[in-house]
Amino acid sequence: MKGIFIFLTNFTWGIVQTLAGLLGFLIHIRKPHYWYKGSIVTVVRGHWGGVSLGAFIFVCADIPKERAPASDFINHEYGHCLQSVRLGPLFFLVIGLPSLIWAGCFDNWRQKRNKSYYWLYCERWADKLGRVRRK
Repeated sequence: MKGIFIFLTNFTWGIVQTLAGLLGFLIHIRKPHYWYKGSIVTVVRGHWGGVSLGAFIFVCADIPKERAPASDFINHEYGHCLQSVRLGPLFFLVIGLPSLIWAGCFDNWRQKRNKSYYWLYCERWADKLGRVRRK
């Protein structure tokens, strides 16, 4: 029942990011999909990581070995799905944009300062909501 609530909330309060996710889902309609706690997970080829857009989660088929175990990886992305439920139309500004910039532009900064990708507030919060425990 909780999963249905999360799914429907993302299609109302979180409609902006869910529509973007629906477009991605339709583009990848022939890829493997499965239901996960109120979201639809789509598995796409490559070593690119993952992204959550409302009720839709997209993950790479081959999660790189340096990333968290598969279950933690999915739960982290699910945490972003829950952020979408909580923030609704503010999700892109508060979570999406900072996460995208953090992933794409700060790799060298993180390495120089020995900071994990999950150090940024929005990534730590996604871990907390997804119940991911990192060492």
